[in-house]
Amino acid sequence: MLLVTHQLAQRLEMAEAEDGVACVDAQRLLNPGAGAISEPFLGGYLLYAGADSPFTRALGLGLSGSVKEADIEHMEAFYHSREAGITVEVSPYADSTLLETLSKRSYKAKEFVTVLARQLFASEPMESVATARLAEASESALYADTVVRGFFGRDEVTLEERNLGRILAAIPGTLAYFALVDGVSASCGQMAFHSGVATCFGDSTLTAYRRRGAHAAIIRARIAEAASQGCELITAGTQPGSISQRDFERQGFQVAYTKVTMVLE
Repeated sequence: MLLVTHQLAQRLEMAEAEDGVACVDAQRLLNPGAGAISEPFLGGYLLYAGADSPFTRALGLGLSGSVKEADIEHMEAFYHSREAGITVEVSPYADSTLLETLSKRSYKAKEFVTVLARQLFASEPMESVATARLAEASESALYADTVVRGFFGRDEVTLEERNLGRILAAIPGTLAYFALVDGVSASCGQMAFHSGVATCFGDSTLTAYRRRGAHAAIIRARIAEAASQGCELITAGTQPGSISQRDFERQGFQVAYTKVTMVLE
């Protein structure tokens, strides 16, 4: 069993925060006029990818020390100047002053995120009932389409929704996977690498192909690849108690901790 310590939590949170920075960078490349920007802050990052973008949030804060009222005022100025709402993910391993200060300033809990992690070993034999393969560079549009159709659970998506998938597909240095069911690209997922930590994100399965092993195939493929690249850990975030969480747990992931998403009302 993986021993969860403050140091481990800091590694996991920083890896996720760096993925967030990569999303902002991808948005800036795709849409230079969006004003996408990231700013190092309190050991993590303030991320802005558009006023209504789900990638606009503060990640990894408070893991390296205490948080002062003036710090939160700076964060609020960063987002208010861009006419964006404020969303902060708070790890239970962050300094207690982060949650205390946010609560004093009328931030409320919106949702929870389960952070899962798995230790990796040199050899990870992975068998699957579905076939997973790396996505090719020419398949970025298919990947973006699969991500958003699976996430929203419908075939018809808006241009704004499809842009979320385009951002993920445009992140440099990541590996993207498809799982095939009956010859169809039924599921997808990505992986990035951060100083020995592999991060899983973009997991999505088309509604008609769920419960057929496609997501498991994507997870197994990333475990094997991360191990082959010498990573020590692999991590993912899911909604608590979700089918996605159970899929990861079946592949040896364990719940490391649950963090809360705070928003300013």
